[in-house]
Amino acid sequence: MRRRLEELEQITAKLYEDKVSGAISGDSFSVLIQKNEQERIQKSERLDSLLAGERKAQQDIANIHQWAGTIRQYLDLQELNREIIEELIDRIEVGERTVIDGQRHQDIKIYYRFVGLV
Repeated sequence: MRRRLEELEQITAKLYEDKVSGAISGDSFSVLIQKNEQERIQKSERLDSLLAGERKAQQDIANIHQWAGTIRQYLDLQELNREIIEELIDRIEVGERTVIDGQRHQDIKIYYRFVGLV
């Protein structure tokens, strides 16, 4: 993608040279430069999107490694205390209590640090 963007910049420069030297007409130049610019914008936006996805993936991997390192400390956990909860859990969402067929139900979602809802 980067290579193609560089090629498009070179093509643009060449088109200007050809126009100045009279090798192509003004109308041809306008059409070609417009097509070139449209492709450059599309490629640039796509590259930005891909790079953002790559950064997010790298951050997700780093978060998973950090989570794994933290969780290893608690593999043989015998007692849960406030300090451990604060280190492992980002937030807990407690849903509304409902009664279905005479039994009480309540949704509880636990969002862990670095990895979110599991």
